[in-house]
Parts: sequence; C-alpha cells; structure tokens
Amino acid sequence: MEEDEHIQYEDEFDDEYESEEGEINIDSEDEEILEKEEQSQEQSQQTQQQQQPIQQQSKLKRKKKGMEQENQENQKRVWFYDEAENLDFDNRAYNMLHRVTTEWPCLSCDFVLTEEEQQQYKNKEYQKMNKYPYSVYLAAGTQAAQPTKNQIYLLKLSKMHKTKYDDDEASQSEEDSEDDNLSNDEEGQVHLSSVTGLKCGVNRIKTMNGQAIAAYWNENGDVNILDLNPLYKKLQSNQQSQFNLSQLHHKVFKNQHEGFALDWNRLKVGDLLSGSVDGKIYLYQLNNNDWIRENKAYEYHKGSVEDIQFSPIESFVFASCSTDGTLCIVDTREGKHKQAQILVKAHNCDVNVISWNQVSATLVATGADDGCFKIWDLKYPKNDAISEIQFHNKAITSIQFQPNSDSSIAVSSEDHKLSIWDFAVENENNNEEDVPDQLMFVHQGQKDLKELKYHPVYYEMIVSTSANGFNVFKPTLDEEEKKSEQSEEDQAQIPIIKEEDLNKYFQQMSIQ
Repeated sequence: MEEDEHIQYEDEFDDEYESEEGEINIDSEDEEILEKEEQSQEQSQQTQQQQQPIQQQSKLKRKKKGMEQENQENQKRVWFYDEAENLDFDNRAYNMLHRVTTEWPCLSCDFVLTEEEQQQYKNKEYQKMNKYPYSVYLAAGTQAAQPTKNQIYLLKLSKMHKTKYDDDEASQSEEDSEDDNLSNDEEGQVHLSSVTGLKCGVNRIKTMNGQAIAAYWNENGDVNILDLNPLYKKLQSNQQSQFNLSQLHHKVFKNQHEGFALDWNRLKVGDLLSGSVDGKIYLYQLNNNDWIRENKAYEYHKGSVEDIQFSPIESFVFASCSTDGTLCIVDTREGKHKQAQILVKAHNCDVNVISWNQVSATLVATGADDGCFKIWDLKYPKNDAISEIQFHNKAITSIQFQPNSDSSIAVSSEDHKLSIWDFAVENENNNEEDVPDQLMFVHQGQKDLKELKYHPVYYEMIVSTSANGFNVFKPTLDEEEKKSEQSEEDQAQIPIIKEEDLNKYFQQMSIQ
C-alpha cells in the first residue's frame, strides 16, 4: 500500500508535507455516493428518531452524525471571546503541534506503546517532553461514507520535532537550528497500516494498556477484540501493510444495540467493560488466552451508557455515566447487577463522558450535553460537585485528567474547542464574565472535536481527533520552561568570539 493513499501530514500552518507521491484525490464516483448518502440520511433522520426508543437514542450517536453535517454558527461565546473577534494564532503557544489527516475521519483513537513505554506506564514513570524528536503509534477506527470502506488504522507518527520557533526566521542562527530545543526543519513522517473488511463504522476504540491489542465498538452492535501486532511489527521498521480482518486473530461479541462505552482494566490485564445504548454493561475476562463475557449484564442505568472506566486503584470497581444524568460507582464483589453502590445525580441532562483521576482516586470528572463539566469527590457522594465549569457552550465530547496530576484536566467540546484547566490555581478573578484563572490553554482549529487523549508516558502530549483529522501537540504551560528557553534565546544572541580573533586583539593592545 502506498503511503499517500490514505494520509496527509501537516505542520501547524497549512504547509502540508505529505508522503512522497502527492495529494489525496477523491474521485467523482465517491463524491456522488457521499452526496446521495447525505441526502438519504437527512430524509430518514426524523423517521429513525420516531421509531427508536428514547432511552436507546445515544447522544453521542447524534454527535457522530454531526460529522457529516455542519454545525450552526455559535450565537454566544461564554467567557472567552466575542463571536466577531478575530483570533491570532501564536506559534509559541505550542512547544509542538503537528496535524495529520486521513482518508476518513475517526471518532476515536488510542495510543500503542513501545515495550519501553509499556514498562514506564506500568511503573507510572512519566517523562517531560524535553528530548525531541518524538514518535508515537496510534490506533483509530474510521467513519467512512460507505460502510464497507471502513477500516482500523494503525499509524506511526515519527520525527515530530519542536515547532515553537518555526515563525522566528529572523532570530534563528545556524547554531540555533542545530539545537532541537529551539527548532528543526526536518519534516515529520507518517506510516500507515490498516485493517479492511469491516462492515460498518467504528464508534470507540481502546488499546489494552498500550499493547497492540484493541477492543472496539461497531455501529452494528458488535464488540470486537483484535490483535494488531502483525501491523505493529511491520510499522516498527516503517513497513506499511494492509490486512483483511479475516487474516487477523479477533473475537466478536454480538449485542442487540450499538454502544460507545469501553474500557480496559489497568490493574487486572485482560478485563474489559462495554456499555451500550440500551443501558447494559458487560464484563469480559481473559481466560486461557481467550476472552469470555459474563452472561449477566449490569442494568442499573435508565438510559444509554455513554462512558465507563475502571478504578485506578481497585480492579473490582468501575464508574459509568448515562443519558439518565447519573454517575454510578459499582463494586463487582457485591454481585448486584441491578443496583450501583454509589449513585450521583450529576447533571440535569445527558452525561457524555467521565474521567477518573489517576493520582487522587476519589476524584471523578463528568462532562455533559449542556457544555458543563464537574469534578466530584467520591468521599462525599451526597455533596455537590467540588468544581463546576460552564465554559463550553456545546456538548462535552471528551474529558481526561492529566495522568500525573490531581488538578489538571483537558476537555473537548462540540464548540470546536479543547480547553486545559488547572484547579490548583487560586481564583483571584472576581468578575464572572472574565476568563477563569484556572483556564490555562485553549486549542482550536479542529472541526467537531470528538476525543482527546493524554499520552500515558509523555504526559504533556495530547492527541485529539475530529472531523478534519488528528492534532498531536504539547502546549506551552510551564513557566520554568519558558524562562529556560528565554535564557537560551538570549545566549544565542551573544556573538561568538573566536580564539584567533581574541589573540589578535590582545596583540594590538600590547603594541599600544
């Protein structure tokens, strides 16, 4: 498979640096098919909503359709800027920013880790991003215009250098360009392998603790567990490959309805949870190199299960959220499939996503359909949320605490913004209409943001997926790093005096 067949690689500007053979072209036949499908979806949308039970109409499913239709322009911005205000892009806001577009958009993605990174992840060893360039592997599932064109992607993004100083042509000297902490003109590289033979789109994909084994939800209601190691081994030496699903080891679990909630257990390798739009949650366990699903489902939610997550400190505990507005905590040792041990009425609308803090395990964040996100302390489940932020003005689509922090969190929304917050910052701003002090960063430029992921080891690195591709970036947040880089810049401006010139100067001084 040729490298340019499915992918483009872009820098933080619109200068695309691609695979060797050129740009992607969509032929007229594909365009006609896409137009016909869009018209058909518009005509049948109302009929489908009437036929389907309310509790089975997952909000995230309707967000998926938003990928194919443009959202209406925002009428009001909360806190940040006026609709008519023009925003200037500052390259120095990012230490690193790379963009990748694929043939089809992806609702979901997850990291595949190298053996060294897996060991660091297991030991909770986190690295600051200070040794460029970086390479990452990403697994993703597509939403193609035709069901049979859907694929599972495995991408290798390599030679990702710091891009912070790419604008500073006047201040770059030859010495600067040799130091990658300042800049590098070497182009990033993308290698892509894929799995074909899928019959429908992929709603959610999760890798098993960073290994090249992925679980994913299909639109037809299947939960699949797939071995991606044949693709991964080839990509390690930059060999691209394409496999049919039938050629790879995989297992399929049938369900009556589709779903989006999916999570692997970090503490008990092989344990998997899935949640579907009919409110059912199933537990899968690895037994003699094969996965077995429990016959009995957990059914305590009154609506679609939108997200699910295992506890970071107890392998038998998990959290889930639903369109019924609740956050629930379940202890599987209790054996109660119809009742959660903790139930929090989190929002007055659909709860779309959750994140369990990896450092302070009593903290759980929830993101809702009204653009609000909250942080809850499970030690006091009957109390109000300890933090509540109404910054985004459309539905929250993804949320995640920074892996090594109990106070930093990233949030994405249908309003095309990704915000980063630090609740360790004291609020000194008494004007509710101003930007909150805890707001550290806002990332924009992607349409219909669907999911964000912090890298499990390089904790400052974020990948976000949207209707127009992936962004891999590291924001400039560290004040000490800023000071260090400023010092490097100042030193770079000091002229270098060669020893022979210095000797000539001393000779002149002695003659006088």
